[in-house]
Amino acid sequence: MTVTTRLPAIAAAMFGLSLPALAQAPDDVARGETVTWTASVGPDGNFKQGGHLTLTLRGKVLEGWHVYALKQLPEGPTPLRVTVDANDVATADGPPAGSPATKVHDPAFNLDTQFYSRDFTLTVPVRLGSHPIIGQQAIPVSVRFQTCNGRVCQPPKAVHLSAPIGVQGG
Repeated sequence: MTVTTRLPAIAAAMFGLSLPALAQAPDDVARGETVTWTASVGPDGNFKQGGHLTLTLRGKVLEGWHVYALKQLPEGPTPLRVTVDANDVATADGPPAGSPATKVHDPAFNLDTQFYSRDFTLTVPVRLGSHPIIGQQAIPVSVRFQTCNGRVCQPPKAVHLSAPIGVQGG
C-alpha cells in the first residue's frame, strides 16, 4: 500500500474511532453547553431608584469540564468577564467577585490557573439609575468565558442573560 492509499484509510479509521465518542456525548456537550447560567437579584427583586443591589450569577459546570475564573495571570487562559450591558435601568458599581476558585499549575500554560469545576457564584454590585423606568425591568448582563476538559478547550464564548427587577419610585 502506498502512502497516498494509506492516508484515506488512516483518516477513515480515525473518523470511525471518533463516532462512538460523539454518539455517547451528553446533549449539553453536543450543543456546546458546558456551563449553564442563571442571573438574579434578591431577595425580593424590588428596588428604589438610585438604589444599590447585587446581581448574582450562578454557573453550573458540566461534569468533567471546568471554566476559568475571574483572575488569571497574563499569558494564561481567557478569564471570566462579566459586564452589565448598556441599558436605562442600571450600571455596574464595582468589579465582579466570585466564589473561591480551584488553583492549580496548568502544564499547558506553564503557570498557575484558577477555575471552577462545580457550581459557582459570581456577584456584581449594581446601582440603579436615578431616573429609570418604574415597574418591572431587566438588567442585561454578558458573561464571556472559556471551558476545558483536560483534553480540549472550547473557544471563548459569551452568553447574554438578564435579571428581572421591580423598580419603585424614589
